[in-house]
Amino acid sequence: MRGRRPSKKSKFYLPPRHYAYAVSFALMRDEWAAEVNSLRNHAKAIRYDKPKIQANGDYNATEAAAIEAMELTKKIELIDAVIREVSEGLDNYIKLAVCNGFTFTQLTTGKYRMPLNQNKFGEIKHRFYYTLFSRI
Repeated sequence: MRGRRPSKKSKFYLPPRHYAYAVSFALMRDEWAAEVNSLRNHAKAIRYDKPKIQANGDYNATEAAAIEAMELTKKIELIDAVIREVSEGLDNYIKLAVCNGFTFTQLTTGKYRMPLNQNKFGEIKHRFYYTLFSRI
């Protein structure tokens, strides 16, 4: 499988654009987590005891930040749920591969020492992308 997307004969085949979308969706996980933390800190910093300078009186910045944080949290939880479902007990390695872009070589050498062969790793990774795209 060598890090390529599955062929049309594979049961985990996705068309090129769908596969690219699933890969990019998974790679955004860490950025979304950082943004959720930022939104929570931002929502705490907003004060309404000073005169409002907002153009629309119905706008509530704290509520908007909370809604966006909730939407991003749902996406993060979706990715984490799919990782738990397909990873066969190797959640940390699969999360590093699909969310941080680690390669098979990076995960089997150095400090990680992942206990999978390349074919099994590729199968789990492709199953992850297939399952993730079906749930997006």
